[in-house]
Amino acid sequence: MTNRIFLLLSGLSIAFVVAGCGGSSGSSSSGSVSCTADVALSKTENYGQSKSVGSFAAPSYCSSVTSYSGITITGSAGYYYRTNGNGAVAGTNPIRHAEIRILDSSNNVIQCGETDNSGNFSLDLPNNSQTVTIQITSRANNSSLKAYVLDNPSDNGFHSISTTVTLDGSKSVGSVTAPATGTLEGGAFHILDKLLDANDFLRTETSGCSSTFSECTPFTVAPLVTAYWSPGVNPGSYVGAGPLSFYIPGDRELYLLGGENGDIDNSDTDHFDTSIIIHEYGHFMEDVYSKTDSPGGSHNGNFILDSRLAWSEGFANFFQAAVENNPVYRDTYGTPLGTSGVFFNENLESGTSDTPTTTGEGNFREFAVTRALWDVIDNNNDGETVNSPFSEFWTIFTSSTIGFANSNFNFRSIGLFYKQQATLAGGANWSSVQTAQKQRNDLTDYANTLSLGGSCSNTTIQAQDISISYPENGSAVYSNQFASNDFYQYTHSGGDLTINLSYTAASSSNPADLDLYLYDSDYTFGDCTDAVASSLNRISVGETSGSESISLGNLAAGTYMINVNVYTKNRLGTSAAYSLTINSQAACPD
Repeated sequence: MTNRIFLLLSGLSIAFVVAGCGGSSGSSSSGSVSCTADVALSKTENYGQSKSVGSFAAPSYCSSVTSYSGITITGSAGYYYRTNGNGAVAGTNPIRHAEIRILDSSNNVIQCGETDNSGNFSLDLPNNSQTVTIQITSRANNSSLKAYVLDNPSDNGFHSISTTVTLDGSKSVGSVTAPATGTLEGGAFHILDKLLDANDFLRTETSGCSSTFSECTPFTVAPLVTAYWSPGVNPGSYVGAGPLSFYIPGDRELYLLGGENGDIDNSDTDHFDTSIIIHEYGHFMEDVYSKTDSPGGSHNGNFILDSRLAWSEGFANFFQAAVENNPVYRDTYGTPLGTSGVFFNENLESGTSDTPTTTGEGNFREFAVTRALWDVIDNNNDGETVNSPFSEFWTIFTSSTIGFANSNFNFRSIGLFYKQQATLAGGANWSSVQTAQKQRNDLTDYANTLSLGGSCSNTTIQAQDISISYPENGSAVYSNQFASNDFYQYTHSGGDLTINLSYTAASSSNPADLDLYLYDSDYTFGDCTDAVASSLNRISVGETSGSESISLGNLAAGTYMINVNVYTKNRLGTSAAYSLTINSQAACPD
């Protein structure tokens, strides 16, 4: 698989130099961040400001139907596509619910229309013997689908296929088709059709759902989204990146890979990769119907990830499988006319990507999240004994009270999703799914809340190898987020804040060295610019106890992440027991 992000800005992987936080210098920093710029990290997805700004507006959507008593012109529209993204040309599929524009010889619009659910059209036109052009565009703005597939964010031009007809009597123009080779308009209409599939799926699966789950709102049609795509064009070039597809939150824009440097036969393309298209649309759904806390970042199915990123990517993988009713995630490149192949082909029932080994680890693995969600709704009982309707998932995903659309929630993850699903009246028992993917249905391993003033025993933390291609070199950015870190969310009412960490190492010959970080709620792990403060005292060999402290005056009210991190360079396998106090009160995990 290529080095791409399939996410909320998905498919994207850009190399940035990021400051790596760690205790390697032996320095102490209380209330400030001590960093060294020693790590090249793929950090992305929050770059919306760097994309090109559109300079031309596409023509207005053709919606004004004119009444003529003359003649009727009928026909059908379809598109060819490539099976599995790079196989033989297949089709045609109907072009459904797409815009039709009728143009006279001066390119004036004289009639508007749309194809129906079978790709057919019927248009009333004047009987005046003029020759007109029937243009079917890659746009839809109706009760079935609201989506524009345009060429680029500067020109904002739609793709189209057309035919001409002389208006000298009622007639059929036959079938108008978009090709899967050459000028490749079939790619644009395939994208449009897959977005329609997603809308159709949601309408079907959530119809009448409020009678089962009171918090469920039946889906109608998603707001307008723009998908930018052109044959041979890599949208990563808009942001200085390699080949990728991605979504920009807030802008409601998908960017889909059409190739690179004009090459569609040997390079990576996504216009016929249904998995990629619907995955990116899944990020759009998350953006407009739910909420995301994902910081973005690189992922390929073999990482222990930030739990927020694992959730967002895992959901988008699951969404495309649910829409297609096919537990396969596939990414391909090239065509039979060049060099073709498959980057990624993961079966969500039997795949081995992101296989967790320890309970709780599955909360930090993208495809473990995907498999769990798929097992919740699929009809195949492979040991999990759960068969919930998709509407149960949709309720927690979209509810503004008990679900992820509740703006009071922070640090959304699969653990939080399970925790809220357990509160759903009429909800199923998902414990067997959680067990199968070694996941917890709470916040124990990520974003646990802290209560002040109680009494609690010490917590033990152990340094472990991250077990992926990244080296454990002591930099926080490469640290195993599941095993070598504890994360606590703390809501601060405003004013002074002092956090103290005291710990006792299990070994004096190789003592665990603990560090303390305080992050903003939208932090990127390991990025010191996102750390409000850190304390990185170094414990020396021969010592068994250490402490870290952060003191801040007049800190703004808000929800923060407190991170206890084990500095791992040359100290893998070491452990320590620690306790936290906040403003002199014992801070106990809930």
